[in-house]
Amino acid sequence: MAKIFGLLIVRPFGMLLMAIYNLVGSYGVAIIIFALLCKFILLPLTIHSKKSMRRMSAISQKQQALQKKYANNRVKLNEEMQKLYEKEGVSPMSGCLPSFLPLPIMMGLYYAIEKPITFMMGITDKDFVTQGIPDSVQLLIDYVQNNGLADLSGYSDYYVQIPLMETLNKLADAAGNFPEAITKLSSEIAEYLVPLNFNFLGFNLAQTPNIKEPGLIWLLPILSGVTALLSSIVMQKMQQKSNPAAAQMQGSMKTMLYIMPLFSVYLGFILPSALAVYWITNNLFTLAQEVFLTWYMDKYHPIPVEDPKKKKKKKQEKGEA
Repeated sequence: MAKIFGLLIVRPFGMLLMAIYNLVGSYGVAIIIFALLCKFILLPLTIHSKKSMRRMSAISQKQQALQKKYANNRVKLNEEMQKLYEKEGVSPMSGCLPSFLPLPIMMGLYYAIEKPITFMMGITDKDFVTQGIPDSVQLLIDYVQNNGLADLSGYSDYYVQIPLMETLNKLADAAGNFPEAITKLSSEIAEYLVPLNFNFLGFNLAQTPNIKEPGLIWLLPILSGVTALLSSIVMQKMQQKSNPAAAQMQGSMKTMLYIMPLFSVYLGFILPSALAVYWITNNLFTLAQEVFLTWYMDKYHPIPVEDPKKKKKKKQEKGEA
């Protein structure tokens, strides 16, 4: 499973990040562009999900009526609900897919960032697996250790590639060429190894913020949490604006409103800062996207609201019949 995930998801993300980095020459900018591209790729699904959710909102009153009518008959309620969905052409699950898609994207980006030598440069001997150290990478580790360039013994196999890459960056010349002793280690290293510039707006994106050591780097996980909170608040406001009935559900959602941003801050302090840059960017893009799509849907695809007078008239006509 790890091999499939590495080959089909992580490696393509790593290649995309590498291609963007080669164009812009900035690791931070490459991550921002990558986040924007992911938003564009997922946009059709997001629009479909939003339309589906709005159609579900339009039949909320009918759903509530069925729930009251068949409160004591769960089987009949499910049958009538299914008939209602088929009649209205909606699916309660169609709005869920875009909510799950960011997870493999996040995991793919995480592995690509944590293991840039393997997934961005493609230096691997293990079919892009997400665990273990490829032989060529181990040769680089041994070279750094044996020549006293850095002590990497305190890093696990999982995290060692970033400090390794930082050390190797210092050995490259201005043209990005590494010493011959390194390039002779393996043919893959000679062909694919390139220095990466982790500096972005004064931050080292390879650095993991330390909660015990205050510094400017703390801004990234904090901004990650703040933008996540702001994005969640705006999304709730937009949903209430489009569907006032959704306000009844807000009480149960308030806990999640604060838990997710706090979790984002926590992750920002245990993962490389590059992930925080991705989250900040993604949160801001999500906020802007939600505001625009809500405005567009309200203007051009408003939720149909049944006129109470017409509804009453229909009931009278049915009674007469």
